Amino acid sequence: MSTEPMVRPNAFIVEGDNALVIVDTTLTMTDSKALKQMAVGLQKPIAGILLTHGHPDHVAGTCNIAPNGELPIYALQSVRDLMAASEAHKHEQWSALFKDEWIPKWVYPNTIVGDGDIVRLAGLEFRVVDLGAGGDCDANSMWLLENGNVAAFVGDFIYKDHHTYMMDGSVLRWLGNLERFGPGLAKYRTIYVGHGAPTDATQVKSQTEYLISACQALLEATNGTAQLTEESRKRYEQLMVARYPRYGFQLTVGFSADALAKELAGVKNYDW
Repeated sequence: MSTEPMVRPNAFIVEGDNALVIVDTTLTMTDSKALKQMAVGLQKPIAGILLTHGHPDHVAGTCNIAPNGELPIYALQSVRDLMAASEAHKHEQWSALFKDEWIPKWVYPNTIVGDGDIVRLAGLEFRVVDLGAGGDCDANSMWLLENGNVAAFVGDFIYKDHHTYMMDGSVLRWLGNLERFGPGLAKYRTIYVGHGAPTDATQVKSQTEYLISACQALLEATNGTAQLTEESRKRYEQLMVARYPRYGFQLTVGFSADALAKELAGVKNYDW
């Protein structure tokens, strides 16, 4: 877990018999260097990097793991495309806040995979699942460790005890994908999420309930109109924080309000 106090993304080192695999690479200079040092301390080479999605808190740190792209960096084409389309905007949006901790140039995936592909690294087999736009952005994947169904690395498809970032994605598709992929996740012993502690497939239900709760709270705050004002925005934030008082990443509640309101306002009633 990142030591950066606001977003606190996770990255993972999967240890094979003779080599390591890194899943996601964190956000800041300090955390990505610490991740690299942790890997060095295991005294095994890094066989490759797997990226779940293209948000900076999961990809920016690659520059301190493989600064020249000297390792195989695996991702969907959609993840790479989203990184390319959003990098300049993310630098503009966040660099002033993170200052010297912000990584100014990203290292991109150099090995593109497709849905269902098996990647064999460090004596381990990972299967990639393309989630499409059904998560916290328009390009999401899961990496499933097939050796004994030990683990699923789901990125920001599922959060654990953290408020959910909904600014870039579609909540309706997200809910559909939770229903679609939830049963398959049940066979994996541990679910490693992008934010929060490791969990299991019961967290699929909790994530579903959170997204529905967010929709309900926004409609309650806006008296059913999904039209935000300064007052109703504050009310929405208050409702969500009150319902999930111990959740981290509170900053994203306000950030996500406009996108959620726009999506809910686009749902029309039809006279059949």
